[in-house]
Amino acid sequence: MISETLLIQKLIDQCRQSRPTQASLAACCKEILQNFKFDCVFIACSNTPEESPAPLAFEGKEEIMDTCFYRLGVEERVTLSKLPLKVFLDMTGKPVFNKSGSLRIQKPFSGIFLVFNLPKQDFLLLGCAHQDSRPYEQELLTDLTNIWKPWQESLLKAVHLIKKSGKVEDPKAGIPAGIPPAFEERPKNKAENPPVSAPVTTVRPEKEDNDHKRPVVLVDEVTRLFNKDYFEECLAIEVERAKRYSRHVSLLFLSVTPIDPVTAKLIENTTATQVADILYKSLRRVDIICRLDKNRYGIILPDTDNQTYGIIAKRIFKFYKQIMGDGPPVFLNISASTYPKHAGNHLLLFENAEKLLQQAQEVGPNKAVLPE
Repeated sequence: MISETLLIQKLIDQCRQSRPTQASLAACCKEILQNFKFDCVFIACSNTPEESPAPLAFEGKEEIMDTCFYRLGVEERVTLSKLPLKVFLDMTGKPVFNKSGSLRIQKPFSGIFLVFNLPKQDFLLLGCAHQDSRPYEQELLTDLTNIWKPWQESLLKAVHLIKKSGKVEDPKAGIPAGIPPAFEERPKNKAENPPVSAPVTTVRPEKEDNDHKRPVVLVDEVTRLFNKDYFEECLAIEVERAKRYSRHVSLLFLSVTPIDPVTAKLIENTTATQVADILYKSLRRVDIICRLDKNRYGIILPDTDNQTYGIIAKRIFKFYKQIMGDGPPVFLNISASTYPKHAGNHLLLFENAEKLLQQAQEVGPNKAVLPE
């Protein structure tokens, strides 16, 4: 690897060109990729962390870049805006369906993300990622930080010049494209209408009678858990798989009931994030955690029989106390059901777990109804 000082100067010189282009930024990405042996390096920009960043340039495997953007939701971007560097050691890829309709989860990735944030003005993101999950040495993090700090201002000027040119190339196709919403100029005064960008979350095209296409959005924007559409598709697949290979699959429902509805509405997103954290800590990586609606969650437990989900429920209540504290704003109820012991198909499995959840709610706060 060339010395860090020479690399910094080379990156800055490429951004100080009289008319820096996306090609020169891509060359910067290539320098970092080659010197630090990443599988993908990209530069992205938006006006604020709440807006989805648009990629300016990248080098390496574009599917890894796509996964990084998928993983970095609003909550993660807001967190990044307050940190100079953030490492993700296990970024799960998008759920995809192959031609036969079977569900496949992409392998987890890992990445290092560095941000330069000027509140309400600019949000610059440098992503360096690998196609596998791996730990990172502190020396590497220090080297990238030392490169990023002196490079930020030159990079910001380069990005602004590209914005002013009015043409932003698609980094994947290499052809001129319209300016993404993140690059549109902000209104100069209050009388002007701000540009309208497309919503990020669950907007779906109108469905025709003969349209059997699956929805594009399969995750909940707040928690980054899978959503109801994904849950319904996956439950049927997992039960079919269990039937084919003579295995068990269990379904666990969790409801969240506010203690004070007024206060709970004000902290709804915070509570949802905490519940997601509870479930992540309580469950295995192979378990499929979904947010069905604002106050209900469904968890599909492959290769799990009725003798196991009692242990899982105890773990959930354990982490509930640790994360929510002594005065939690909500209480939980849990139910479960198992194929084939309690139901012969995915529809009956769903109905059985739903009925038991109602019973658990009737019993009282923080209670579970788990059939033998």
